Amino acid sequence: MRIWSALLITAISLAAGRAAYGMPDRIGRIWELAQQGMAEKLPPLEELKNKCGADAVCAARLIIDAEPRARLQRVPAPDTDRIRLQKRTSSVTHAEWRAGRRHIRLNYFGRNVREELRHALLPVAIKAGVPEVVLDLRCNGGGDVERMLSAAGLFTGPVEQALIAKADGASRPLPITSDTPPIFSGRLTVRIGPDTASSGEALAALLKKFANARLIGTRTQGKSYSQQVIPVSQRWHLLFPQANLRVPGIDWQNGLVPDVPRSEAEAACPRSSA
Repeated sequence: MRIWSALLITAISLAAGRAAYGMPDRIGRIWELAQQGMAEKLPPLEELKNKCGADAVCAARLIIDAEPRARLQRVPAPDTDRIRLQKRTSSVTHAEWRAGRRHIRLNYFGRNVREELRHALLPVAIKAGVPEVVLDLRCNGGGDVERMLSAAGLFTGPVEQALIAKADGASRPLPITSDTPPIFSGRLTVRIGPDTASSGEALAALLKKFANARLIGTRTQGKSYSQQVIPVSQRWHLLFPQANLRVPGIDWQNGLVPDVPRSEAEAACPRSSA
């Protein structure tokens, strides 16, 4: 009996200790991750805790007030079918032949983006005399920079110092690494529009620079920085600017300007798969 009493007291003490000292400091973690990005006017941690207590969403909103480029993104609750079947949205949402040209729509930079894009390009590698590949980035709002660079390699092959990332006053060159030559080295057209942003814009700029791509559409969003996804709660993520992105010789701080302008209707992000 004494042993059980001692164990119970120990357990209660440990639980109390965890509650007081050992529980994860969610606000501190959010602040710490934001500090690793482009944090120029981040509120002091103690200020966030004093104003918000343990409310992480409140702290995220105060961070957004100080950094307008940051934003909160709602995380949709998955239904049971999606959880059970582990459904994933494909990065390549549409690929077809049209007038002898290969049209590919790339909306995301998902985990398997390189393989999905390679699969969409394989018919081009097999079929001789393809005059043009049209890569549609009108709905591409950006995403993981490393995955974007791996996708770019299918058109460019390896390129050292392809992209410059700048954060905290320091610049870091990022290469396009590829273990294969370009799948397609012919005429490449990239469709862009007002919804093309961030690493979507970076991909368009990289292809213009290193794959001689022609940009058609309208001016892009001008979001020349990558974003870090910081979990805030089960329902919210904080998207915080991580680094300014630049392709040598190409500046899209005010948006990429197309080589061939198109109407706003033609440059708008299609809402269907057609």
